[in-house]
Amino acid sequence: MAEGAPVRESPAPCDTHRGSDTVSGGVATTSTNSDQRRLLDRYLDELELWNRRLNLTTVARGQAWDRHVGESVELLCAAALPGGWRVADLGSGGGVPGVVIAVMRPDLAVTLVEADRRKAGFLVHIAGLLELGNVTVAARRAEEMGGDPAHREGYDAVVSRAAAPPPLLVRLSLPLLRPGGTLWALVANAQGAACDVGGDGTVGASRAVAPGILAVEKRGPDAGALTEG
Repeated sequence: MAEGAPVRESPAPCDTHRGSDTVSGGVATTSTNSDQRRLLDRYLDELELWNRRLNLTTVARGQAWDRHVGESVELLCAAALPGGWRVADLGSGGGVPGVVIAVMRPDLAVTLVEADRRKAGFLVHIAGLLELGNVTVAARRAEEMGGDPAHREGYDAVVSRAAAPPPLLVRLSLPLLRPGGTLWALVANAQGAACDVGGDGTVGASRAVAPGILAVEKRGPDAGALTEG
């Protein structure tokens, strides 16, 4: 997204009185309006098409709305991100949850981080196809971005789904988060993940906000960039 680009108004994604198509999750219930539904269906169709050669997802098209859209919206409702925030989706892969968040919340600046350049190519394609002006694609490793002054502590929130084991995901996220920022992750067992993450001088509260949603807050600015080895 270019600097100075206008911010579009977005319907509240957790407002059950908007739209006609309901998405249910363990945290909240939300509705998509007709434009969002059209964009998300087109995204899922394109994901299925590209998946034939890029292995972007193991979820069949018939389950994609519940798994990809439903789980992403559940995460979005749990996070309740204020408008104007910068959000990074680590290991975005096929665009879950980042693309769904960008469609539902055009008032957020979403960076899709994906080191695999072929998958990053898909993300660039889908952002252009859906005309998502609030999306930027970074074809880089999270470790590299964490050491880049342009990105270090430059995000209000990090989101992810199954990009890495929770302790490693936290280590990758901390350099990107500003102090007080939060990692919101879709995981298999949030309660177990919260216990595994533990804490140090930079990790504040880690908690399971739902059976499949882990939240980890960054306490202070002293998290070093992750380096290999």
